Amino acid sequence: MARRRIADGGDHPGNTLTWLEGRVSRLVWRSEETGWTVLRLVVDDKEHTVVGDLGGILGDDDPTGTFLAVEGESEKHSVHGSQFKATGVIHGLPRTLLGLEVYLASAGVPGVGPILAKRIVKAFGERSLSVIEKEPERLTEVDGISQKRADAIRDRWIHDEQGRATTVLLMGLGLSRRLVHRIRERYGDETGKVVTMTPFRLMDEVSGIGFKTADGLAQRAGVALDDPARVAAAVDHVLKLQEKEGHTAVPIEIVVQGLRGLGVPDAGLKEVLDERALTGRVRIEDDVLFRPILHASEWTIAETLLQIHAKRNAAQTDDADLIERAARWVGVTLDPTQADAVAAALRGGVVVITGGPGTGKTTLVRVLLRAARERQMDWLLASPTGRAAKRLEEASGEPASTVHRLLEFRPDLGGFQKSVSNPLEADGVLIDESSMLDVALMKAVLLAIPDDCGLVLVGDADQLPSVGVGRILADIIDSGVIPVVRLTTIHRQAMDSGIIAAASQIHQGVRPLSGQHSGHSDFFVIERDNPEHARETLLTVVAKRLASQGFDPITDVQVLAPTRRGPLGTEMLNQAVQGALNPDGQALAKLGEKSLRMGDRVLCIRNRYDLEVFNGDVGVVLKKTADGIDVDMDGRKVSFAWEDLSDLDLAWAMTVHKAQGSEYPAVVLALHDSHHLLLRRSLLYTAVTRASKFLCIVGSRRALDRAVGDIGGVTRRTRLQKRLIEARSASATQGAEVHPFSEPEA
Repeated sequence: MARRRIADGGDHPGNTLTWLEGRVSRLVWRSEETGWTVLRLVVDDKEHTVVGDLGGILGDDDPTGTFLAVEGESEKHSVHGSQFKATGVIHGLPRTLLGLEVYLASAGVPGVGPILAKRIVKAFGERSLSVIEKEPERLTEVDGISQKRADAIRDRWIHDEQGRATTVLLMGLGLSRRLVHRIRERYGDETGKVVTMTPFRLMDEVSGIGFKTADGLAQRAGVALDDPARVAAAVDHVLKLQEKEGHTAVPIEIVVQGLRGLGVPDAGLKEVLDERALTGRVRIEDDVLFRPILHASEWTIAETLLQIHAKRNAAQTDDADLIERAARWVGVTLDPTQADAVAAALRGGVVVITGGPGTGKTTLVRVLLRAARERQMDWLLASPTGRAAKRLEEASGEPASTVHRLLEFRPDLGGFQKSVSNPLEADGVLIDESSMLDVALMKAVLLAIPDDCGLVLVGDADQLPSVGVGRILADIIDSGVIPVVRLTTIHRQAMDSGIIAAASQIHQGVRPLSGQHSGHSDFFVIERDNPEHARETLLTVVAKRLASQGFDPITDVQVLAPTRRGPLGTEMLNQAVQGALNPDGQALAKLGEKSLRMGDRVLCIRNRYDLEVFNGDVGVVLKKTADGIDVDMDGRKVSFAWEDLSDLDLAWAMTVHKAQGSEYPAVVLALHDSHHLLLRRSLLYTAVTRASKFLCIVGSRRALDRAVGDIGGVTRRTRLQKRLIEARSASATQGAEVHPFSEPEA
């Protein structure tokens, strides 16, 4: 039961603080930036909502099942109702019978799980720990504990006294059982010493430990706020946060801002950075910081691109007849820009082909592959995602794969098997949707390109950049070093598309015309200012109107939104669409506050190389098994274990970022003022170009106008463009100048 006590000291000695002790039933939300957390805590079979800055003590792992004791005050929130605002965490052993049960079940004692822990506490109450330590023979009084098991519990309890003390320390900080086990498994008998003397080591050496968790341990151990180790760890943390935002280059002033946000003094920053630079933990150029791996990777990409391009056939061979024959075979007539692009690709080296929808990128690829076949050249096709690869294969008529499969990624063997020492066997490699390539994937592709093999990068530079770090396609184009063919002419067969017309208008910064004004039957805007009304309208479009137009709501329609949270975010939309399209599906599991049902569309949200499933892959739940659930991923059955279900999310609605590289017959896009932080032209353009046959935008006119008018946020800070220019200059100095392809007039 929750109890009350008088706060010790402080400026308000009359205040009373409540403390709660129990088991974390689920994590509702956590901010990586601020550590602000919302979770559910079960106390005496009653679930309480707890909020507060708990990021530093809960760690970066899932805290479900963790024993947690917090103090603070109950409050009534105007929107969220009753909740407990935590102001601190109570350390040490449990104070309640429920706390004892949770603690015993998670203290690492072999054979003592939740059921047995409950029986022990029921038998001995608050003396349970004392009985285990001093009167272990009495454990046989508990149903289910034999003399042999009692001896094992006693022996482990005595043997693991130091480890148990460490467990108490870590769990007193609120760390999850899984995270405590991971730390102890990594350091063994040295765990106590590491977590109290060098806690920031955990950031690099234990998965799930970030700065806030390590800093919580450090503060408990008495580490000074300006300790160089703390400053260095905070710098690493800021660089990693910047990497998550897509940046490879981080100005020192951004680092200083980040340190201040963490409450870390920057007075000794220069000395720390000098030491980090000397030991190779950071690279510094012109007051700009880089994580060493990203610094090296951008240089590798730049130099390798130029090396591949330098081996092209520089002679201006006359391929006009060959290209014309290939175009006739495909059944199209190429415009001059398209023909020049095919000719450049046939000469080898590196060529970028970019353009919006309807400009003929797919047609160009088909002609190129036909011409290459006539020359008896072997080309390999790939795309960053499974859905994009499947679309490329269907459009080109040639086999295509994901980049990971092309490069034979094997985590058990250390990564990509295709590399410099074991290159691909091909005369040419074509990567579609190359705007999705991040630094790591681009580097892997280049290192696997064999001698005298051409590389063609096809993509729309106006779409969102990659989910991963970098802006590869944009940097290559902006450098002016690599040949770029821009397809700008919208061809006749695409001119009647309202979707393509809308994409073109958005690209020009003009609000797209809805079908009732433009005469197009495949693009409409339905204005709804009230988010509840917008959601109701969206469901009507998805479940009824599109069905009447011949679209299967379950297989043909995809709902998109800019954000996960909010009244029109994917979390609420997923539940709403699930209720409309799969109301009777058998409930199989819980994903946070969501129910996972048979027949649900699901999305993999992280790379699972062991299952050959990648971030962004979509499937359908088939059935429940003894070990988890089976999912149909594009015709292949994939089994997800119960403990891995956090790798899945509902996919009835997806963020625009997650939909990159995919195309759907029909798209319904929620666009509202509540999405204001992400209303950018590139995001709207990407969302619109995901639809092939029908597109409907539901939301407010203000949101649409803002998205069209906002060119967009902070440009990713990278150095690849600069590296390419510098690498070309170095090649020219050494007598091996690279001559970029002369871009024809569009």
